[in-house]
Amino acid sequence: MNKNQSLFQLVLVLLIFFIFFGCTTTQEKTASAPEKAEVNLADYQPPEWVNKGSGAFKNTNEKVFYGVGLADGMQNLSLQRITADDRAIASVATQIRSVVKRLKKEYESITGAGKDTTERKNVDNAMKLLVSETVNGAKIIDHWEHPVKNVLYALARVELNTLQKQIETRKELSDESRDLIRKKAEKLHDEMAKEGL
Repeated sequence: MNKNQSLFQLVLVLLIFFIFFGCTTTQEKTASAPEKAEVNLADYQPPEWVNKGSGAFKNTNEKVFYGVGLADGMQNLSLQRITADDRAIASVATQIRSVVKRLKKEYESITGAGKDTTERKNVDNAMKLLVSETVNGAKIIDHWEHPVKNVLYALARVELNTLQKQIETRKELSDESRDLIRKKAEKLHDEMAKEGL
């Protein structure tokens, strides 16, 4: 047997050995790999507000609206925080818009055709301004970052009395209209809190 043939046979035997050994270890690793466990939010004990979400709530002595926003999959942490904050405030704005829309509808049904059109127009204009002015009073009060996923949660808050103060500043409304709308806002908050909205 010449030297080249011996060398060729040795390389061939080593190649077969590595192919066989490589396949068995890959199969063993595949067979013994643990299944990926499903990750639940509750496993990481987030603050209560993360699971409750947005809505109208009654805290000890005050009635508030909370908005929860989240941002995920962002590498820029500053942008992620701004996005989560903006989404939380947008959630509060949605709730305030809903309250104002219902207030306007109830006001119109109560006053009916008996009220003059100037007063009704003033109410329309005041209601449009109420949302933006009240949302300007919203504050981001908490953040929570998921420890495994790239998700940041933000919590925004605005008090019902912020909305009621905005109603009081609407000088184009009559005292009667302001009082009626303010009381209806409180009633609507209570209804939303009971409904879990």
